[in-house]
Amino acid sequence: MIKDLTCTVCSADLPLAGDEKKGDEVYCTYCGAPGKLTADAGSEGCDIEEDY
Repeated sequence: MIKDLTCTVCSADLPLAGDEKKGDEVYCTYCGAPGKLTADAGSEGCDIEEDY
């Protein structure tokens, strides 16, 4: 199951393709804020942490 995450800066949805891995950098499509995945996309506990 692919889970959409929420931007930690602007609360916009961050859609995932499903092939992202733990530690991959993702960017908010609205404000451009960077973040890193805490687990593989679609796995239990997948979330995003700020990466400034």
